[in-house]
Amino acid sequence: MNRKIFTGISGFFILFILYHFPELLQHYFNKPLLAWYESGMLLFVIVAFLIGNRQKGRGLSQYGLFAFRKYWTNLIKGLFLGLFIAGLSNVIPILLHWSTIAINIQWYNLIFQTFIFALGTLLPSLAEDILTRGYLFAHWTFNWDKKWLIPFSATVYVLNHIFRLNRPDVMLYLFILGILLIWCLITTHSLWLTLGVHWGSNIAYQFFTNIVSVKTFNETGLENYILAGCYILGFIIVYLLFKLGFFKTSDQLISDENN
Repeated sequence: MNRKIFTGISGFFILFILYHFPELLQHYFNKPLLAWYESGMLLFVIVAFLIGNRQKGRGLSQYGLFAFRKYWTNLIKGLFLGLFIAGLSNVIPILLHWSTIAINIQWYNLIFQTFIFALGTLLPSLAEDILTRGYLFAHWTFNWDKKWLIPFSATVYVLNHIFRLNRPDVMLYLFILGILLIWCLITTHSLWLTLGVHWGSNIAYQFFTNIVSVKTFNETGLENYILAGCYILGFIIVYLLFKLGFFKTSDQLISDENN
């Protein structure tokens, strides 16, 4: 086997094991184990940095995490877009009178808990973006058409959810989200916009799942299909904003030929 291919595959395998080890512990003990989970995600990022240095001497920059001072606006814009897209998917069932929402805590506790969940979802979002997007793009050579990276990365992203592959509606919205996130990376040449959209989506999910009280009146089973539709809408919005120059695009590429 070509040494470069072997190095790429072995690095991905190591990161894959590290990413899923905390999830396997949670699944085995049937407990959240949040401290172990966050520690595992931190370890993943540290090892990803070491692998990036080992492979190309670039640390996390190998995956598109470079020049934060220049491209931090992409992260913030993506964060708000992710909040909007995932939030909209939870608001639509309320507008359709399928469910209702209630906030039973005081506003300062609401802000504090949202802040905690924002911190708690940052490392998992970052780790998954490195594994299923940044790493793949870093090892995707110019000899392979970039358009094939989009469905490939989205498929890897779906398969990465090894405990959620028994529902077609979940797999559908994950695949569409995967397309949106890898497209953001390919078009901006950095991972900041991707991380922002992903992180914002996870914050919104935690907000509607664990902070506010949502009561369902009509079990339609269409909620995840609505989420898929919202991500399609999100892709259209991001595409139009990109064409209008709303995001900063890096001239630095993160592929083998530039090293």
